[in-house]
Amino acid sequence: MRCDHCSRSETTVFVELHHNVGMLFARRSHTTAADLCRACLGKAFWHHTLRNVTLGWWGTISFFVTWYYLLSNIVTYVQARAEMGRSRRRAAPVVQEARGADALRILQPFEHNIRMQLRMGDDPSAIARDMARLHGVEASAAQAYVEQLRAAD
Repeated sequence: MRCDHCSRSETTVFVELHHNVGMLFARRSHTTAADLCRACLGKAFWHHTLRNVTLGWWGTISFFVTWYYLLSNIVTYVQARAEMGRSRRRAAPVVQEARGADALRILQPFEHNIRMQLRMGDDPSAIARDMARLHGVEASAAQAYVEQLRAAD
């Protein structure tokens, strides 16, 4: 499954993390609810934890809500990491990458994006590597397609 934050095809888990901003007589809650990979999970957890610790205490209700969010986020984080560990141990299904005409069919809708990246001076091999990873095509087919577009410009 793809991470909702970075779009990497990695093991993801759905989490809901919260932080509170206390404002003496008011408060505001912020939530991240998404399927996240291991790296994005860590970033989101620390983002919410640091904001809870620094901004959450300023108000009577906020004081108690912040404690609840801190504990809830820790439990959610630990459970999510455990779930990722379990799913990592399971054998991942082998996904067949698209080749030849299938790869071309998959990559053609992104021709404009590839041309724009080439015009901006991005490295063709980096573009091909990203296209192959994001769209599940063989790396050599993506490289050939990017080179074909580069030669046509």
